Amino acid sequence: MTQASRYRPGDHRSRREIDRAIGVLMGVRRCSAEDALELLVAATRASGVGLGGVSRTLLSIVTGDVETSAAHEAVAHWQAVLDPLARRGC
Repeated sequence: MTQASRYRPGDHRSRREIDRAIGVLMGVRRCSAEDALELLVAATRASGVGLGGVSRTLLSIVTGDVETSAAHEAVAHWQAVLDPLARRGC
């Protein structure tokens, strides 16, 4: 008997988005990958949105393509994190 495949395409999409979000945070905040992941986890806790969702929202904000369906809590969190950086010229 063969085991059913556990492949879920969404898993790879979320993982890529999480990795990209970590890269963005490392560049913007000039921090390590571990610190960037911790920022993503903090956003998850603050917004109640999953890790993939907060990563996707961060990427949307950075690219200027914020979806209307994005969780408002996640958008507000990232705007608060990124706004001080914009004012400092980072």
